[in-house]
Amino acid sequence: MQGQYYSFDGLRASLLEKLREQGYSPITTTGYRYQCNSIFKWMKRNGYDHYSMEGGNIYLQEYRAKHGENQYYATLRTVVYRLNDLLKDTWTDVHSDKGKHFCLPDAFIEIIDRYCHWNVQAGHAAGTIRNKRYAVSWFLDELYKQKCRSLEEMSQVLITQACIKITDHNLWGEVRMFLRYLVELEGVKSDYSTVVPHYTKPYVIPSVYSVEEISAIEKTIDTGTIAGKRNYAMLLLASRMGMRSGDIARLRIADVQNRTDLDIIQEKTGNTLHLPLIREVKSALDDYLSVRPPSQSDLVFINVYAPYNPVTSSTIRTALRKYIRLSGIDPGKRKSGPHALRVSLASSMVNDDISYETVRKVLGHSSNNAMKHYARIDFEQLRRYSLTPPIPSGRFYTFLYGEVKKDERA
Repeated sequence: MQGQYYSFDGLRASLLEKLREQGYSPITTTGYRYQCNSIFKWMKRNGYDHYSMEGGNIYLQEYRAKHGENQYYATLRTVVYRLNDLLKDTWTDVHSDKGKHFCLPDAFIEIIDRYCHWNVQAGHAAGTIRNKRYAVSWFLDELYKQKCRSLEEMSQVLITQACIKITDHNLWGEVRMFLRYLVELEGVKSDYSTVVPHYTKPYVIPSVYSVEEISAIEKTIDTGTIAGKRNYAMLLLASRMGMRSGDIARLRIADVQNRTDLDIIQEKTGNTLHLPLIREVKSALDDYLSVRPPSQSDLVFINVYAPYNPVTSSTIRTALRKYIRLSGIDPGKRKSGPHALRVSLASSMVNDDISYETVRKVLGHSSNNAMKHYARIDFEQLRRYSLTPPIPSGRFYTFLYGEVKKDERA
């Protein structure tokens, strides 16, 4: 198999085709292509005439030594794993990037496959199913380590011990759903889902930038250049219309040219999003399209240099971080990606007393539950329901002012 993927070009083409077969989005596939180019460029520069697993590992080691284990390193590592998969004629859903290597008997593997197929039939996205496979594989692996060889041998004690070993507590919910599935469709008589511990994610305050901060960020963009016109239009779509970066990157010329409104299918949800094109956004789009380099791509936003490939979510994220830095704004612990602009728009709307239903439609959420996240930052509404604490009196008053005697505390 390695001989078939001997050349750099052949291996890259095979990987991209495999990704398309697996249902990866065009944006993700484009990202893989760019990262393959970076890896192969390094290998050619270092005397390699074809890709090898050894060369891929050396590349990762050198990158980590120079830059550390940052987010881009994790992305490159995944690409190397996928290239190695092709050389080994395998396609592993769960790689060792989380430090886990699962060794399961055929019976457990078949159960996992049936569970994942059932989730496919239920309409879950590919990324969701990969996470479910990872969680269930880890759970069954821990059961197997405890000498549990079949579903009939499961017990409350074994399941509890297995869950304790799963250090990523976010996966406990996936384990709970899997155990319910076993009762409904695999013939397991006892419902052990109630044994699985519950885990509540820590409260996270959404990253919000003020109107003044966003204005300062936008003013740093040099709209006298093609890149500046493009970036300004992309960021306005996020800050003024609340669009996700994936939808911005996938926006087609036909979606915006000679249009006063926007009708797109959202990448994340698959639902239709209908929004009026705000005059400011429309003007920025027209300004960019008037200087956009000629390209065979029908997407609005493309790279400013040949071969003028479409931008990715990473392009938008990198641009925003650049302008935040140039503006002198200190993000502190706030996130600095385009999603922060989307959250900031929602925050501004709810604090201007715009109904949650309107905000939900603007953001393209299909569920009302999604608005609970934005209700946390609705300070004006929350202030209306604040309670005035009673004036302290009695023993509590004397305690506050240090007048309780030592023998009384006893």
